[in-house]
This record gives sequence, C-alpha cells and structure tokens, in this order.
Amino acid sequence: MGRYRRLGKNTLLVFTGSAGARLIGLLMLPFYTHWLSVEDYGTADLIGVYVSLLLGVVTACITEAVFIFPKGQPVEKQKSYFSSGLVFALAALALTAVLFEGVRSLLACNEISGSFTRHTWLIYGLLTTTFLQRYVQQFARSIDRMLVYGVTGIVFTGGTALFSFLLIPRWGVFGYVSAMILANLLATVYSFLFSKAFKYLSASAVRKTACMTMLKFSVPLIPNGVMWWLVSALNRPLIERHLGVDAVGLFAVANKFPGILAIIFSVFATSWQISAVEEFRRGGYADFFNQVFRWVFAGLMCCFFVLVLCSQIMVTAFTTEKYYEAWQYVPVLTLGVIFSCISGFAGSTFSATRESKYLFYSSIWGAVLSVAFNIILIPLFGTMGAAVSVPLSFAVMAVARIKYGWKYVKIQHLQRFMWMLLTGVSVIVVMLAVQAIWWKRFLTVFLLLIFLCLNYPLKKDMVKLYRKRKQNG
Repeated sequence: MGRYRRLGKNTLLVFTGSAGARLIGLLMLPFYTHWLSVEDYGTADLIGVYVSLLLGVVTACITEAVFIFPKGQPVEKQKSYFSSGLVFALAALALTAVLFEGVRSLLACNEISGSFTRHTWLIYGLLTTTFLQRYVQQFARSIDRMLVYGVTGIVFTGGTALFSFLLIPRWGVFGYVSAMILANLLATVYSFLFSKAFKYLSASAVRKTACMTMLKFSVPLIPNGVMWWLVSALNRPLIERHLGVDAVGLFAVANKFPGILAIIFSVFATSWQISAVEEFRRGGYADFFNQVFRWVFAGLMCCFFVLVLCSQIMVTAFTTEKYYEAWQYVPVLTLGVIFSCISGFAGSTFSATRESKYLFYSSIWGAVLSVAFNIILIPLFGTMGAAVSVPLSFAVMAVARIKYGWKYVKIQHLQRFMWMLLTGVSVIVVMLAVQAIWWKRFLTVFLLLIFLCLNYPLKKDMVKLYRKRKQNG
C-alpha cells in the first residue's frame, strides 16, 4: 500500500500548485474576454502556440532530463547535471535570439506578415522565461522538494492574476504576454531560492559528459514534442490562414474548458511519472499499472460527461456574447483530451524504461495524420474540422503507444474501455445533432446508464482494495 500512498501524496502536493497555475487561464477567462477582442484573444493564443513549439526545440527538451538524471544521485552529480544543462540551454537561447532577428528581418523584407513577425520579441521573452521557470521547478521535483514544486505553481498563479489586472486593460495583447513573462520570472526566483537550487549551480561543476548524458535522453524527445505540437496546435496557424484570427479566438476559448480535464490529468501524471520510474524496477509493476489505469480512465470519463453536458452553460457563464458559439467545439475537443490522456499514461512506461524512442515513433503516426486531417477538414468544415482532427489524431497516437508498450505491460479489459469510449462519442453526437430537448435528455440518460453498467467492475475492485487495506490496518 506504500506505493499508493506515495502516489497520492505526490499528487496532492502537485495539485496544490500546478493545478492552480493552469486553472488561472479558465478562472481569468471572464476578465480576458471582457478586455480582449476575439481577434486579440486569438493573437495571444497563437503566441502561446509558437512558444509551445519552440520551447522543446530550442532547449532540446532538457527540462525533462533535469528531472530524470539528478534524482537519487550524490550531490556532486546533481550539481553537475543542473549546472551543465542550464549552461547548454542558455547558450541555445542566446543563439535563438540571433536567429529570431534574422528570420524577422527576412520575413519583413519579403512583406510576409503574421502573428510571429508582429510579436517576435514577445514570443522570445515568453519562451525564455517559461524555460527558466520549468527548468528550476523540475529540478526541485528531482531533488524531492515537492512542497516547493507545488508552491511555485501558486506563486505563478498569483503573479499572473496580479500582473494581468494591472497590464491587460492598458496594453491588451502586449499586457497579456507581459503578465505571463513577469509571473514566470517571479516563480523562477521563488523556486530557485526556496528549493536551494542555487547551491547546485556551479561553473566548476559543468561537465560535457553530464550534458551529453542528458542530451542523449532528451534529444529524441524533440521530434516527439514537434509531433505532439502538430497534433494539438498546428490547427491554430491553419485556422488563422483559412478563417482568420477571430476563428482562432473562438477555438482557443472552446479549448479552455477541455483544458480542465487536461489539467487534472497532468497534475496526476506529474506524480505518476515518479511512481512509474520507481515501481518499474520492482515486482508487480504490470498489476500496479493496470489498477491505476482503471481508476484514471473511469475518472477521466466521468469528468468528460460533466464537461460535455455542461459545455453550453459554461461557455455562457465564463465569456461574453461574442464568444458563445464556441460551445459547440467543446464536446469534440474534450474527447481529444481523453485520447491525449490515454496516450500520456501509456507513454509513461517509456519514461520508466528510458526508451524515449517509442514516444517518437508513436507521435509520428499521430502527427502525420493530424497534418492530413487538418489540411483536408479545415477547408471543408471550418473550425469544426479543426476540432474533429484533434481526437482522431490523439486516438492514433494512443493506440500506437499501447501497442509499443505491450511488451512491457499489457492493458487488461481493453474491450470494456473501447465500449466506454464509444458511449462518449454517442453522447457528443446527441448533444450536437439532436435538437429536441426531451429526446436529447432521454438519449443522454440512456447512454449514461450504459456507461455506469460498463464501469461496474471498477466498483468491485475498489471495494476489494478497501477491504484489503482495512485488513492490513
């Protein structure tokens, strides 16, 4: 039972900070939609999309390695990993500044205008500060400063809210991004000081061997990150090109609500990654994996039904009238998050085994199909085409990761999970296609009853686990 208690404790600590930090985007949504036009909100979202792509490419995903390699090592090795990785990333960011100016000038000379050319240095500022915040926070998690890791999220949340209230009403998009930059800096300083990461920063500890060891693990994650971006974010630039920045704004607002589900899972996944790495070396990992997967899947599906059924109400409550039509994309995007979470959970085994190449292989399938789906569906069906491409692409990625991970751990009762997913798809169809309110309610209740019947075996597992725990005292 110790493994479950540790997983629960880590999840609670991460939830305290990380969830709050990521929920700020939703809680601040009424404020953002009041002060930012649909076009401005779309521009702000595009800036975030570019940063999410460049972060892993520019820094070679070194933030992932700084969690894996210092963990459980002697202090001298921890110093070497932390210092070497930071020096490499700062050098890469300095080179990126030069490349940014060159690309910006080249595009301007050719009269090519877009969100990137208009906001180049805002993108760079957010890129740099986001890296610093994540790098130091990940190192705090690696050296088991979980409380600092969690509180850092709270600091970021408070800073984002404060700076947003001060800057957005006056400077719009510039104020929005500046608030994120300042909040990142504030969180970085807090994490650096209170985790005592400064004790691990030493020029004499910089080692080429330590840097190469980290890069050997993290570099294969770059294509994986790019592929993930193609699946989850390529639709924004394509929407901007075909439909305009206003459509990006509507899509971004719709994506905020499924983001709740992604937030809940990411908080758990942060703790689960620790347990996966620790428990893989011990016996009974397959049973542990399957038991946790059943709980996670059931929890995700319950959240899915709540979000889908309340999508119209939530959009109405959190936004202004100009954003209301965004609700129809919420159910489809929520299904995409479900497949994304399944993919992330299945991929945790590759982190435990340090077989990051399988993350890359599986991401290729999702990315290639994402590009194809977006190119085909957006011109045909507009924003709904972009929304539909998300679950289709993540479903392919999830299936690929389950298949690649089969030699390490086999997922039990796959048919039951597939029937639950089919029930979820049916609920989406009912919400979007059925107009008569009574038929909609009847069919939804019927489908929910089917879901509960399919989920009944999980209740038996929980009762069995509770009795076992009670017997063990």
